[in-house]
Amino acid sequence: MNNAVMILMYMPFIGAVLAYVLGKAKKELAFWVAEVVGGILFLASLVIFFKYSDSPIDITLPWIKYGDIEIPMKIYIDHLSIVMLLIATGLGFLDIHFAHDYMGEDPDQPRYYAKVLFFIGGMILLVITKDLIGAFVGWEFMGLASYLLISFWYYKHSAASAGMQAFLYTRFGDIFILAAIAILFYYAGTIDLIKLNEMANTGELNKTVALVAALFIFMGAIGKSGQFPLYPWLMNAMEGPTTVSALIHGATMVNSGIYIVARLFDFFSYTDALYVVANVAALSAFIGATSALVQKEIKKILAYSTMSHLSIAFVGLGVGSLAAGMLHLVNHAIFKALLFLSAGAVIYIAHHQKDAWKLGGLIKTAPFVALFMAMGSLSLAGVPPFSGYFSKEMVVAAAWEWGNGFTKTFVTIAALLSIAYITRLWILIFLGEPRHEEIGGSVHKPSNLWMRLPLGILAFTTLFISIWQSDIIHYIVGDEVVEPHVAGLAAFMLTAMLIIFLIVVGLYVKGLNLLYKIGSHHFVQTIHQILFNGYYVEAMISWISKNIVVGAIAASARWFDTYVIDYVVNKTVDMTKWVYNIFKRGHTGQIGSYMGQFVLGVAIIVILILIIIKGL
Repeated sequence: MNNAVMILMYMPFIGAVLAYVLGKAKKELAFWVAEVVGGILFLASLVIFFKYSDSPIDITLPWIKYGDIEIPMKIYIDHLSIVMLLIATGLGFLDIHFAHDYMGEDPDQPRYYAKVLFFIGGMILLVITKDLIGAFVGWEFMGLASYLLISFWYYKHSAASAGMQAFLYTRFGDIFILAAIAILFYYAGTIDLIKLNEMANTGELNKTVALVAALFIFMGAIGKSGQFPLYPWLMNAMEGPTTVSALIHGATMVNSGIYIVARLFDFFSYTDALYVVANVAALSAFIGATSALVQKEIKKILAYSTMSHLSIAFVGLGVGSLAAGMLHLVNHAIFKALLFLSAGAVIYIAHHQKDAWKLGGLIKTAPFVALFMAMGSLSLAGVPPFSGYFSKEMVVAAAWEWGNGFTKTFVTIAALLSIAYITRLWILIFLGEPRHEEIGGSVHKPSNLWMRLPLGILAFTTLFISIWQSDIIHYIVGDEVVEPHVAGLAAFMLTAMLIIFLIVVGLYVKGLNLLYKIGSHHFVQTIHQILFNGYYVEAMISWISKNIVVGAIAASARWFDTYVIDYVVNKTVDMTKWVYNIFKRGHTGQIGSYMGQFVLGVAIIVILILIIIKGL
């Protein structure tokens, strides 16, 4: 089993180099290297899954060694790590497979597949390391890969700007993780993730220090997982290839923030930081769900949906249910990868048209894509028997049983609105008649092997994995699982969802004229603009950054330059004149005067020397 661990550690990075080098020689080789490496990584994860016993894998390897100085690399794999490994490698392999056709015409395939494998390596490193330093290295590898993949089409200004924005937003959060590492190392004496949980359970940590560290770590998670207020980068990240959005910004990297909180769940519980997690997540879920209602681009709708559903998983953790939060993370990774890849198939079919309002009628030309995307949509909406129903209902029940009024209200609204925006998206894409000349003409046909196969696997996984929902919970959390029970909640949620579904179908299938009439009202247009622009959080951050942070620094630098530097420089002239006038008085032309000055100077020097000697 240790061989499987070594493969997971080194193979992605070796594969990234090979994909790039061999791909430069022959473009097709880049894909095949990535395909083979992705398959090996998934098989290695399966080996660990099937051979794992009840004892965690705990390995210490030499990482950095110089003379007597040695920094070890600590590997720790338990049930939580294995679940994350299966998600990262399994979805990574399917994503690479799908990219055969989607990226088939791109001339820069070697660069693309190298970056994807590098990203998968960073994700693996994050989930198998035992201490915060190793986890932070994996965390930063993913951040770098995300920047490189978002700006993959760097010659487009929008893609280059989106990549830079993602880099800056996530680095802002990462600064807080670095601060948390320093605080914990200084005050707790350890940055071992398992040891921190143990110290929390025994009450060995100073609660105030631990709370500050936990909140700092959560700030990093906010940046990585697109939570309020650091979520704008996630929406603009859709400038990258759709396969990138599926792997990184829908199913894996954005889960890393949830993972780090789940890994330190006992530590967070000890500090009461979970209260902050729950409330920030509930607000984020509401913002994401309401903003998704009015977006036009397919990927932006799914991006806001990702924000909302990651927040729902965070709410599960925040109200004290590790089981609910992690179950929704697993289910969300599967159905969101399915939805993003389905969106990729739609964009591929429609000649890279992303505006849902310009599509329509694609069920006739792509019935299998329509079916698979419908299955992903039903899971996201929380319709039984799809997996999303079980985890979303569990999170909402946990919020109602253990959360405060703010949390339960906002997470319930967000959960209910899921069916509204995803039904709207599916109807706009697949029903009615084509609303754009390109869609009505010839379309690209997705191949059965490269595109439909991964979609089918994900679609039937999100359906049949619902059979093992209880097993997944117990596998991750253990046997001591307290499941929330709120009488009548499931019936209320399903009834409300049915009503919302019927309203959306009525408006977008039969009542478009009524919808346009409602939308023409000034108040509705104002609300629409607020939601469409994500509550103007990005605009506010930009204004604050430009006018307060940068503006204040620039103004301060200008004041210092004008009133300090220039003042000193200008006064140098006056001081030079003053010194000149002092010494000028001594130039009398009389030898006696010069000798007197000389003797006085020598006397002063001798006195100073004597004072110094006496002081020593």
